[in-house]
Amino acid sequence: MTNKSNYTDVLLEDINSKFDAVLEAVSGMQDSVKKIPKMSERIEKLESDMTMVKLVTQATGSDAKLIKIRTEKLESILEDVTDLQIRVKTLEAHA
Repeated sequence: MTNKSNYTDVLLEDINSKFDAVLEAVSGMQDSVKKIPKMSERIEKLESDMTMVKLVTQATGSDAKLIKIRTEKLESILEDVTDLQIRVKTLEAHA
């Protein structure tokens, strides 16, 4: 009977030590678990901010394309004006 009693005592001690280890691990995680709601709020805010950044980036891209088109048109007009100035100077020189 003593062997059985010793075995039971050893088994209970082993179970208790494992239970203590689990409790220690859980209590160590409590601070981390408390941070989860705040982290979730931050993630939602970041998602919202990223959506806004995407929209602004698309708008900026559209503006840049428009500026490029207008610049190309102005460059073309400048070339035409330069050609006209050369023609006028040539005509004035021959007149």
